[in-house]
Amino acid sequence: MSSTVKTQNAEVCQPQRLLFWSIVIFVAFAWIFWDFLQRQVMFAIQQQADWGHTLIIPFISGYFIWLCRGKLLSQPFTRAKSGILLLVLGLVWYSICALGPAALHHHNLMGFGVSMSIAGIFLYLFGWRSMRYLWFPLLYLFVFGQSISDRFMEIVTFKLQDVASVGSFYGLTLLGLDVTRAGNTLEIFYNDVSYPLNIAEACSGMRMLMAFLALGVAMAYTGLPHLWQRVTLVVLALPTAVFVNILRVMSLGLLSIADSGFSSGDFHTFVGTLWLIPAFLIYLGIVWILKNLVIEEDQEESGADEELPAVQFNGSATRGFVTAVVILSVSAVALQIGVGALNVYLKKVPVYPRKDFSVLPSAIGDWKRIGEDARFDASGVEALGTDLYLTRAYTKEGTSNPPMQLHLAYYTGQVDAVPHVPDRCMVAGGYVPLTAEPITLPMKIDMSAWGTDEIETLDGVAYPVVEHWDALRESTETIRLPIGDFELRSTEFSHPKLGDEHIFAGYLFVANGKTTAYPERIRMIAFDPSEKFAYYCKVQFTTRGGSQFTMEQFNKLASDLLSSALPEIMRCLPDWAEVVDEKDTE
Repeated sequence: MSSTVKTQNAEVCQPQRLLFWSIVIFVAFAWIFWDFLQRQVMFAIQQQADWGHTLIIPFISGYFIWLCRGKLLSQPFTRAKSGILLLVLGLVWYSICALGPAALHHHNLMGFGVSMSIAGIFLYLFGWRSMRYLWFPLLYLFVFGQSISDRFMEIVTFKLQDVASVGSFYGLTLLGLDVTRAGNTLEIFYNDVSYPLNIAEACSGMRMLMAFLALGVAMAYTGLPHLWQRVTLVVLALPTAVFVNILRVMSLGLLSIADSGFSSGDFHTFVGTLWLIPAFLIYLGIVWILKNLVIEEDQEESGADEELPAVQFNGSATRGFVTAVVILSVSAVALQIGVGALNVYLKKVPVYPRKDFSVLPSAIGDWKRIGEDARFDASGVEALGTDLYLTRAYTKEGTSNPPMQLHLAYYTGQVDAVPHVPDRCMVAGGYVPLTAEPITLPMKIDMSAWGTDEIETLDGVAYPVVEHWDALRESTETIRLPIGDFELRSTEFSHPKLGDEHIFAGYLFVANGKTTAYPERIRMIAFDPSEKFAYYCKVQFTTRGGSQFTMEQFNKLASDLLSSALPEIMRCLPDWAEVVDEKDTE
């Protein structure tokens, strides 16, 4: 017996047939968008506190569609050919982002192409009438079903950090505690003991805000009948999340008095998760208030137990599904051909350091290590974004120069990384920059012992090399150095607790065998679509100087330390020539 029968002028599509074609379309859809979908799932798994909710958003959107199934099925579906145009536009945009310049190879830009393609499929198969009921579930999926890039999130995150720090300061003060605030750092004084509390990015409230917005929109759509109630509930998601986050930071401050370990590590995360329970109850209370502001007569539910009409299509249902599958499949094949022809890698493969940074010598040239290497707690590592780092202080023997802190942070395999740099992070810690923008200074690197690689080149430029004596192996080792200008992007900071002294901080990056001082150029260097591997390493210098200490003196000291330390650093970083050779031989 055929799975489809003719009823008047419409074709009735049996559930088994509809399920079969839905699976086929999903497979074709996943084929072309596999890179985006895989990356989104990994974001949700690896950053559960931030984006774990994105895994359930598709099911919530499906539930929204289920709620309006009666209206959707009340009339046969009529395909809209304009949906094909929207589908093609989405596929073209996604392909341009995937195959085009590195600036376009961005998760959210690619997500826009995915969203257009989904909307095009629904519009083509089910027509304009159905979009009256489908637009909201689809929009909900597009907005909340993907993670938001750090480059976009940080615009709001730093503002929310400020709000959390100010609110927590006044809240703890109202409790009778002696509290001082510098930037996003609170210091609680209790029984003549100081308890610092740093409000890091994880405490900004952004995690709670995104979850609350998704929850608020879902509850408004399903539980509130009037538009003004729905809008009010969604708008109240922001102050509710901010208020609860302030209470969370205050509780961490109070707990830190009992034990400083409570404000960091796993317990810090546990407290944040625990506060979601009262936050949810507060939100439910808001829903109850909005519902009871308007007393309405009970209305009998109609159609709740009525049998739903069959799924019907004007025209051949099979033809519509086949057309959508063919377009997706052909696009997937074309994308794969383009990837091969243009030598594009949609996914960056991590490449790890050859050596741990801790093996850097205690004595480098005239510089000698002082003190122990600094280590961050779990929240600090989370804020830094990597556990491959080194923070060590050196002093130059035989001089009165201040000690210099060397900080290395290594990142790999990422496609939309936002480097943590002093001109943003130190401001969050209460330091005040003395210039509107960082100053980029050319470093005076001693290159007298450098040679030129006679074999390996990068973009037609020979690598500089230096001969290094390996005391352990008792042999000379040739080390390739990065290509590019050595510049230090520097900022001078003041702080209320430092008096006349200032903090000087500067940095540069080594990325895929090249150097740059500009964070925004990392994507252009390390995340070139034609590169299979990607890494970058931040090299940062920080020192403390008096009123007579100048930026030029800081740059001179940093240049001197880097001249001695660069070969040792490059011994730890990947040899990019070997990485490229490995890719070419695969």
